[in-house]
Amino acid sequence: MPTMQIDKKFTKILCPIFVLMIFCLMVSCSAQEKREVLFKNILEGKEVSDIVLYKGFVYASGMEGVYRIDPNTLDVETLDLGRVFLAKDMAVDGEILYIGHDGGIVMFDGENYASILDETFNVRDFRVNGLMIDAAGILWAGTYGGVLKLSEGVWESITVKDGLLFDTVFLIMEDGYGGIIFGHYASSRDGISYLKNGQWSYFTVETGLPHNYITAGMRIENFIYITTGFYEVGGIAVFETSSNGITLVDTIVEEWGEYGSKARSINNDGDYLWIGTEYNGLCIMQEDEFVRLDTDDGLVNNEVKAILFDDRNRVWLATRKGLSVASMDQLYQEFQNRK
Repeated sequence: MPTMQIDKKFTKILCPIFVLMIFCLMVSCSAQEKREVLFKNILEGKEVSDIVLYKGFVYASGMEGVYRIDPNTLDVETLDLGRVFLAKDMAVDGEILYIGHDGGIVMFDGENYASILDETFNVRDFRVNGLMIDAAGILWAGTYGGVLKLSEGVWESITVKDGLLFDTVFLIMEDGYGGIIFGHYASSRDGISYLKNGQWSYFTVETGLPHNYITAGMRIENFIYITTGFYEVGGIAVFETSSNGITLVDTIVEEWGEYGSKARSINNDGDYLWIGTEYNGLCIMQEDEFVRLDTDDGLVNNEVKAILFDDRNRVWLATRKGLSVASMDQLYQEFQNRK
């Protein structure tokens, strides 16, 4: 009998606890179910590295080639551009789209294409990681064997022997004052090589970078934002530009989510910084506040490799497993609601 009384006592205590736990679980599941899906997803399962606007279409490049997307219907067309694979970067120059990939560079006019760099060219390395068209209209390419510059139809080479920190180059961008930034990634001597007026200077973690692996860059008037990182470590370096060169003036190092501070891509709409992370999705930042959007909000994948704004007030996000599209106004509202 005493045992029976003890069991009944425990039952009276435990039953309300179980009921409360079940109720909390139901509320939690219900909240997750009601969370609004903010993105439309296309090219699901395809790795997308870059996105650009060209002749009224959105072009996406990635592991398996290049896609042309109708912005009205989101219909996708896979382009036949020859042996284009692992296409990491694109650049638009007026009527021409340049596509840099692991087999060289293809020049495309919307209908026809031609290879302007491949294994038949006498260069140290034809595998392209990044492209830039400078203010003079000259095409530059970052490779695993240094930088290539197309001058009057001939590829000129810039390597460690000429002043680069290392020959693996992923990012090339101008500072607006005649200087050029070269960002290195996954090499033995990483960081930034900077060339201005024939003189080289360098930036690494020893001089203030959040990390030596350079992933992307963006210029806003007289400031340049460089994203950095590897695995869960990284951040954003902010440089001020002038006729004297570039100066590292600030860093933005945030734990964007549970997977650390690496920044993978960046863009700016005038009021907000849009930061694509390696594992934490998209972060929208204003001053010191940011809001994170990820797969729970409908994003196709949490590694955001490129960010594009179109003329319909939408944002396009290139990810490891597809392309996500959302209304910027809707995401602005989410920012205000969550901050």
